[in-house]
Amino acid sequence: MDGISNQIIAISTQMASAKLAQGVQVYVLRESMEMQAAALNTLLQPAPGPQPLATSGALGTQLNVFA
Repeated sequence: MDGISNQIIAISTQMASAKLAQGVQVYVLRESMEMQAAALNTLLQPAPGPQPLATSGALGTQLNVFA
């Protein structure tokens, strides 16, 4: 084999390694996102839903807005 053939083989080996590494990175990212989604669902389970608005008192009953 000559020098060019060796370079082609080396480049193709590097490309295959890079493709494998990228596949592993995508897999880890996907697993991480799934774990975060599961954690978020766990945190949101005990949330009781929309709370009623305040109807009396000074806190949460008035809104002062200037346009």
